[in-house]
Amino acid sequence: MLALRAFFALAAAAVAVANPLNTRQSTNTNAAINEIVSGLDETMHVVMPNLLFLQANETIDNANVAVQVNTLITAFNNVTSALAATPVSSGSTTVLPTNDDISILFADCTSLLASAFSSTMTDSVKSFTSNLSTLDAAVANSLNQFNITLPGSVKLVHTMMLDAQQFLVKDDVFPQTVAALGF
Repeated sequence: MLALRAFFALAAAAVAVANPLNTRQSTNTNAAINEIVSGLDETMHVVMPNLLFLQANETIDNANVAVQVNTLITAFNNVTSALAATPVSSGSTTVLPTNDDISILFADCTSLLASAFSSTMTDSVKSFTSNLSTLDAAVANSLNQFNITLPGSVKLVHTMMLDAQQFLVKDDVFPQTVAALGF
């Protein structure tokens, strides 16, 4: 009987040593992730109204859209870099900010993008596809990195974008973003 206990103790110790805890399993970095996504959300709440203002005043053209698009490209690229530098989160459904809180914030960003560009895609602006394709890649990369740093987080973004995804699909300007969202 003593030999059996010793065997099981040794086996348990071997399993524990063979399977060390990964960072994902022990560190909740949601606060850092939330700060990064909040910064993006602030940028989106400045740039998207600017685009809509240009449209409402009938002053929208490639030159003034370029400024806004370049601001978004920089913002999404910065998010991707910051998330890549953040340890993978164990996440939380109870400690604030929760996984859902952060995903909702990111969904707000993608929803603003979809609705603003849907309403501004006039024929003159559609010719500005090179920067829009760069923006598409930046958004898709940030979504992919978001899903790596906060595993499973894009599922809720996908669900919240079910209605707004039509705007991303309609003009076929954001195919990488559509793919990153799982559509």
